[in-house]
Amino acid sequence: MSESFKNVIKGAIIISLVFVMGSIFAPQINAATKAWSKNSKGQFVNDEGDVIKNATMKGVDVSKWQGNIDWKKVSKTDVDFAIIRCGFGDNITSQDDAYWEKNVAGCIKNNIPFSTYLYSYAQNTTQAKSEAHHVLRLLKGRDVYFPIYYDMEEGAQAKLGKTKVGQIANTFLNIINAQGYKSGIYANLNWWNNYIPGSFSKDMTVSKWVAQWDSDLDYKGSANMWQCTSKGSVSGISGRVDLNFWFGAYNASWYKRSITVRSGITVERPGKTKIKSIKAGHKKLTVKWKKVKHAVGYKVKYSKYKSMKKSKTKIVKGKKVTLKKLKARKRYYVMVRPYSTTVEGKRLYAKKWSNKKSKKTKK
Repeated sequence: MSESFKNVIKGAIIISLVFVMGSIFAPQINAATKAWSKNSKGQFVNDEGDVIKNATMKGVDVSKWQGNIDWKKVSKTDVDFAIIRCGFGDNITSQDDAYWEKNVAGCIKNNIPFSTYLYSYAQNTTQAKSEAHHVLRLLKGRDVYFPIYYDMEEGAQAKLGKTKVGQIANTFLNIINAQGYKSGIYANLNWWNNYIPGSFSKDMTVSKWVAQWDSDLDYKGSANMWQCTSKGSVSGISGRVDLNFWFGAYNASWYKRSITVRSGITVERPGKTKIKSIKAGHKKLTVKWKKVKHAVGYKVKYSKYKSMKKSKTKIVKGKKVTLKKLKARKRYYVMVRPYSTTVEGKRLYAKKWSNKKSKKTKK
């Protein structure tokens, strides 16, 4: 046997010993313990078999992308809760999640605690208000059992800067909170570190749901929930699904609505307003009235008759309107009625119309 061949044999033996010794002394993962499930001691573990510190519940988040879900099968797994997407963007029915009602019904029928999230595209506080009302319209006053989350990860939002992002988030959260719900923000680790103002991380009233698809969570703040992977597997759900872990104590009563809202009313009924002035123009009238607390809009009624028969109406958001295409040199009578809105988006009008005023148009 040549000296070179002896060296090859020795090297092979050393490599084999290193492999065997490494296998013996390397940390062992119980073969019976699946990734992202409980070990024999009832502790949740990650994909490396390490215990996830302070994890108390396991959940999924779903949307139309999971298709039809067999929630009965899900209820028999180790999944404790579900966060269901209700929709995305402004309060438009075409932007409702197509499987929202079906998923909610499945969770209720199978006693799976659930809540919701909405994917945000808001570029300003006006759109944030619309997105909040999008959620409230779909909830229809239902109780949920976890915070309601605002999903902030849109690239266009990142360009707005922390101040604007904070204003958008606060607008959404405040509207949700005002209806007796708890609220929070969902974002990936990069967003939490670089785009969401630090004040939100420190605010313990804001639930923090952090996405980091890794074996460990590196968020430095106090996270309430961790989305650990997008490649989870759960019986009853076709394909892959996001998995999440809830940290610390939980009590369903903490997240139920803290107020009783009569018949879905989201704000108080506005009071009566008063017409301040009517300015005449050529075939037009400009009407101004007093702004009323709780009003989000005003219904303006006008007619050529004092009895208000054959009247026409116009919906206005502000506190004035110009009525155009009227008859020249004709007297018109005007009344105004404020309204607020319900969770379902229905108008809740003041009990009384304003005072009646009249003015003749110019020739």
